[in-house]
Amino acid sequence: MTPLQLRCVLAVADGLHFTRAATDLGIAQSAVSHQVATLEEELGTPLFERTSRRVRLTAAGEAALPRARAVLAELDRLRTDVVAASGAIEGRLRIGTIPTLPDLRIHEVLAALHRSHPGIRATVTVHSSEVSLAQVAAGTLDVGVAGFPLDSPPTGVEVEVLATEPHVAVVAAGHPLRTRRRVRLRDLAGLPFVDFPAGTGGRRQSDEAFTAARLARDVVVETDDLPLLLDLVRSGLGVALLPASAVGPAQGVHTLAVTDGPARRSCVLHAGPGSSAATRAFLAELRGHLNREGG
Repeated sequence: MTPLQLRCVLAVADGLHFTRAATDLGIAQSAVSHQVATLEEELGTPLFERTSRRVRLTAAGEAALPRARAVLAELDRLRTDVVAASGAIEGRLRIGTIPTLPDLRIHEVLAALHRSHPGIRATVTVHSSEVSLAQVAAGTLDVGVAGFPLDSPPTGVEVEVLATEPHVAVVAAGHPLRTRRRVRLRDLAGLPFVDFPAGTGGRRQSDEAFTAARLARDVVVETDDLPLLLDLVRSGLGVALLPASAVGPAQGVHTLAVTDGPARRSCVLHAGPGSSAATRAFLAELRGHLNREGG
């Protein structure tokens, strides 16, 4: 079993297409097919079902994917740490964020990191908090920035709290509630809402707050796109409940404190002592950034 074999399996699985995988990897299709077949022979079971019309993962292939990703991630951490022992820090850094970041200028953190360690190559993707937590725990993300209800701390990874903040009600600038400074959930319950998709961390905190208050609400549009969510509020389609830092200085909307509304704890998730040198360098830069902002 070799790293190339695992990369070939993952590339084929990503698009369920051998030719596309070969293009992505920059090698011949015959080489991809050979690497996959060699690994299947070693494992004693097929990872893909191949027909003239399609490629599909077998049950064994589905089971192999998370382990293959974890093995490659661990090999990458090994290489990074070996290089770091000579004084240089380089390698891959995979960061997952949520659409509603706290007041954190992650672009400034990454810019400072690049100045200090130009050999680090970062990838930033947007996920729900639950997906980031699962991927950090599985080793397919190095760092996750996520938000969780105050009574539901994440488990299975190292957690550093970035901020704790209440949600605010966000209404259009011309909304009848714009003259008020604060509201209660019962003041909002009869209004149409726009929100994140049901089941996501960004949505769950609001749903739980209304359920606890024994109030119902009507969510007329769901989206995981924060700018679109604010546009929907701005257009007067509905009210949103969001962390104040997610709204920022957005034009055309008005925010109100919600006295009995939900709150969230924003965290950075990582593997702790098992983190790669690149991850540790990012966390050090992040902590320095937060200290400077706080000071």
